[in-house]
Amino acid sequence: MDLGIAGRSALVFGGSRGIGRAVAAALAAEGVNVAVCARKEWAARRVATEAAAAGRVKAAGYPLDAWDEPSATALMERVMADFGSIDILFGIARRTLPENRSTLSWRTHLDNGFLRFKAATEALLPGMRRRQWGRVLWMVPWPVPGPSAERQFHSVTGAALPAWLQSVAAEVVGENVTLNVLKPAPVRRTTAPGGGVPPRAGRHPVPADDTLAVSDVAAIAAFLLSDPARELYGRTIELGGAGAVSVRPDPRALGS
Repeated sequence: MDLGIAGRSALVFGGSRGIGRAVAAALAAEGVNVAVCARKEWAARRVATEAAAAGRVKAAGYPLDAWDEPSATALMERVMADFGSIDILFGIARRTLPENRSTLSWRTHLDNGFLRFKAATEALLPGMRRRQWGRVLWMVPWPVPGPSAERQFHSVTGAALPAWLQSVAAEVVGENVTLNVLKPAPVRRTTAPGGGVPPRAGRHPVPADDTLAVSDVAAIAAFLLSDPARELYGRTIELGGAGAVSVRPDPRALGS
């Protein structure tokens, strides 16, 4: 299937490994120029090199300290200067927490989590609206057992990001700009007996039937960032194991 996005440019947040890396490759295979950002510059550049070789497209890697606002702002300016424009934004709403977690609070999660993703989106929206084409997809990963700070971050972002994107999506859909959220089931990064996800922090492993392959999630993400997906906007697309898909709100309920 031709996704109709050859020649466009994408910015991939968190693209150094896993799903972000696979999405960068999937977009490059469709002829999309790719800017990859990650906390480790060498990792971002490695993925960009892979994308450029596989898709014969322009690709570059950039370092990003997502907890540092000047760094994030400078990154957006640098990427747009290098690529001219960004038509596609894909990001993973996950955060590597700072070493000093004693000052973390619900407010810092809001400021440095949701508001940072919001600022990145808003930086690109004006250009997308002028060009009458844009695709924004933020992925909220499946929560995993971990420190309280990580669970708090997931709770804040998982609630605020879909609500905000849904409200903005209704305002820009007439300009062929879509904003959506992707929430996949646990993803098979490493295998447990039977092919599922191994146990963490004393929990039972997740059976293979309840998990997704990285390549499957990347393929769905690439479609949601494509021209044929213009009818989906302001949605939260939930991917369950064994290929189950649910979309909220129900497009039929909104008359689209």
